[in-house]
Amino acid sequence: MKKLSNISDKERKKMVKKIAMFCVLALSPVLMYSQQTDTLSSGEFEFTLEQCLQYAFDNSYSRKVNLLNEESSEAVYQQSRNNRYPSVNASANETMSHTGTASDVNFSGNVGVNASVTLYQGGNIKNTIKQNRLQAEETKIRSAQYDDNLKIEILNEYLTALSCMERQKYQLGILESSKQQLERGKRMFDLGAMVESDYLMLEAQYENDKTDSLNTVISLENSLLNLKKYLSMSADAKLTIVEPDTALIYQMALLPSEQEVVSAAKQHMPDMQLALSAIETADIAMEISKAGRRPTISASAGISTGHNNFDDFSLQLKDRLSQQIGVSVSYPIWDRGSAKLQIKKAEIQQKQAELDLKQTELEVTRTVVNQYRATALEYQKYLAYQKRKDAYAASFEVYKKKFNVGSIIAVDLLERQNNYISVLNDYINAKYGFMLKRKILDVYTGESAGM
Repeated sequence: MKKLSNISDKERKKMVKKIAMFCVLALSPVLMYSQQTDTLSSGEFEFTLEQCLQYAFDNSYSRKVNLLNEESSEAVYQQSRNNRYPSVNASANETMSHTGTASDVNFSGNVGVNASVTLYQGGNIKNTIKQNRLQAEETKIRSAQYDDNLKIEILNEYLTALSCMERQKYQLGILESSKQQLERGKRMFDLGAMVESDYLMLEAQYENDKTDSLNTVISLENSLLNLKKYLSMSADAKLTIVEPDTALIYQMALLPSEQEVVSAAKQHMPDMQLALSAIETADIAMEISKAGRRPTISASAGISTGHNNFDDFSLQLKDRLSQQIGVSVSYPIWDRGSAKLQIKKAEIQQKQAELDLKQTELEVTRTVVNQYRATALEYQKYLAYQKRKDAYAASFEVYKKKFNVGSIIAVDLLERQNNYISVLNDYINAKYGFMLKRKILDVYTGESAGM
């Protein structure tokens, strides 16, 4: 190996380059990991509606609690199935005894295995399994019910945020126009070509437009904050939502018939499924209550042995080996009316479940029909306000030109501007109101809530 003092400048430069390259290659994984960690820890998210829903389903704390409830109900159901099988117990004991003043100490012991199984309990075991299976299914239905409500909450905040974003774009244009009007008014007022009252009105309009814009910004931030709550996302995370293609609004307007929507909602909505499950639960409760009047048959078997002291220990175990097997039957003769009471309560439960189903069906039908008709009405309002918005925007532009050439006073201009702002707000409310109602209708019928 050459000594460093003997290396030429050219060779030394090559060596330095090789060492630098080696360091870069060696540290690149660390640098990449560091960059990824910085990105993840920054808490920045840019989500579409579908991504918001998926993030909520993966991270919602309340939803995780529901999943744990499902797991618990499933465990109870599986345990009830195991109750069909025998239970087996093993026992062992060893006793030391001393009597009187003699020095003798006696030892005795027993060991045994016993098994028992219920052969028949009036159908109680079978029906308890059915009951626990239904309860496990109901837990899943309630989770689905939570998911639907979560979708609606996310839709509401997501579309509210979108409406604020669109309103903000219009307001920035109006604010810029108000600023230009105020500047021109100031020049005209300084020249004596505008009365003070008109100038003050322009000034007040500009401040009012600034307030409206700030209010929209705050509303947007509040909607994003609420959205992060439903996503179980940290409040200090930076969440940006992606605007969907607004051309989808015309596809969303293609509604199926009212009857088709009602029929699909009855098939999907968890409220209906829970009401139907309640009837089945009541029927099973009736069968369980009738088991109180039926006999119970059980079987048992066992084997045991023991010893007294340790003389001829193995022989003792052999001689004392015993086996038992038996069957027992019990029949209720008089339970002071307890079984009769349980049957009566089960009958009432059945009638209540049937009435609840009818009431739930009426409520679901009413809710879906109202939502369907409100959706159709909101779309018509959207179309009407869209035309009015375009008309008022054109009129406002004309009046701005007239004001600039001095053919109208500030009052006329501001009246047109405020009319345009009012129609603009109506248009945005109708647009996103329709989209929200339409997507809620999709949730009711089990369709995708995304856009």
